[in-house]
Amino acid sequence: MSRHISSGAGLSRRRFLSTAALLGGGLAVPGLLTACGDDGPAESGPIEVPTGPDAFKGVTVRVAVGSFMSTGVRIFKDQWEAQTGGRIEIVEIPFGDLYSKLFQAFSSRTDAYDVVIYAGGWVSGFAKAKFIRSLEDLHSRYTQNWNDVLPKVQQLTYFGDERYTVPLDGDVFMMYYRKDAFENPTARQRFRAEKGRDLTVPETWAEYLECAEFFTGWDWAGNGRPCYGVLEALKPKDVGAYVFTAHAAAYAAHPDHPGRLFFDPATMEPEIGNEGWVQALKDWTALKASGPSQMVTYGGGDQRGNFVAGNYALAIDWPDIGVLAQDQSQSIIQDKIGYAPIPGSKRLWNPADKRWEDRAEVSRAPYMGWSGWHASVTSTTKNPAAAWSVASWLDTTENALAGVTTPGTARGPYRTDHFQPDAWSTADDRFVDAADYLKVQLDSFNHPNVQFDLRIPEAGRYFEALDTAAQLALSGQSTPEQALQRCAEEWKAITDQIGKDSQQELYRTLQTGQ
Repeated sequence: MSRHISSGAGLSRRRFLSTAALLGGGLAVPGLLTACGDDGPAESGPIEVPTGPDAFKGVTVRVAVGSFMSTGVRIFKDQWEAQTGGRIEIVEIPFGDLYSKLFQAFSSRTDAYDVVIYAGGWVSGFAKAKFIRSLEDLHSRYTQNWNDVLPKVQQLTYFGDERYTVPLDGDVFMMYYRKDAFENPTARQRFRAEKGRDLTVPETWAEYLECAEFFTGWDWAGNGRPCYGVLEALKPKDVGAYVFTAHAAAYAAHPDHPGRLFFDPATMEPEIGNEGWVQALKDWTALKASGPSQMVTYGGGDQRGNFVAGNYALAIDWPDIGVLAQDQSQSIIQDKIGYAPIPGSKRLWNPADKRWEDRAEVSRAPYMGWSGWHASVTSTTKNPAAAWSVASWLDTTENALAGVTTPGTARGPYRTDHFQPDAWSTADDRFVDAADYLKVQLDSFNHPNVQFDLRIPEAGRYFEALDTAAQLALSGQSTPEQALQRCAEEWKAITDQIGKDSQQELYRTLQTGQ
């Protein structure tokens, strides 16, 4: 981490908003273009960012945001409106439709939104097509807290040498477990009797599956009814494709072959049909037996709410479960939840030699799935100054901390001050074991084999195809091998349609740094 800044300790989340940080001194930003596409018209001259209580009087800023993230905007809406005279209209789009809805509006040159909040993996495609404005001049002249953004998150804001987004989130997958399950004396005795070894928190996906099976069907929580071993989000057109990829990374992201998780950088052949991915899909389909029958209908929101209110031994999610677990109005596990990196594997696929490798130590590949929520100003907006004001308001030091410590915002820690445990002790819902929760995330971000999400243009289309493939296997309509081979062919077709050479060049740059 670069440096630590004040966390705003002692302030309630509901009273943290700083008027002084809101607009920033009448900036004049020359050279910002308005572009509706590759051949879109340009506007010349500076953009004035006014200040004062009537700075945006009569202006409505339309903010398109995925359903999970809407609360992360809404809690800051009233204060911005009161201090600028403007109005924020939140356009909430179902998570599974977010990419297609945004792409449809952009490609039709429709002036539908002023600010869009979306996955960091989509930045390159939107920037390359000039659907969103460069924010480089605005950042360089206005942003005072840039150096406090984690380096990995900073990278996601760029296309070429320019920043196109305001980061709002740090997304890395982590494992949650019930401490009262793994520390249960009866469970320990039963596990040793059945397995011949001690019960420990899973280090590998094989152990994760084994523990999920072990904790299913008996009352380890002491509530008088059978409990479950796992709860994951398996619903179609939701977060499932990212959860599945978190399972696949440890098998398929070989540390000696960087950039080979999704494609072969040398040929642009998809890797998702290889045996590492297939093993992960076999594991994922097997997990269905260790969760409730309705788990196949659970999206990310369903998983989080049920996990903190029920009795499930294990889960994989972004940082969201950890924050929601502290909300005593919804959670029964505030002091029972444990945190760990997502599991790894002692067996991993070598994509170059096309063979399995067995290792003495666990190989890990933390996964920055979704790449976090990012805000951009659209090229079609008629109010770029107001749009920038809203986007940057969500990312002030005070508001960013409030966003990541508030349950239900879908915002994870992404600034250095967010990783100071003391900052979480002053939250409205006092965080139990914040240090462990934060350490798992920071260690994952800093891991030498951490994996970015897919970042090439139209990444959303590739993941829609992957989601379909995973669902075919989960439903039993296809074997994991068949589903992923079919998906690999679809990925080839998408690549060819967009342009293989350009996609390959960007893949090498964005996924491997070459």
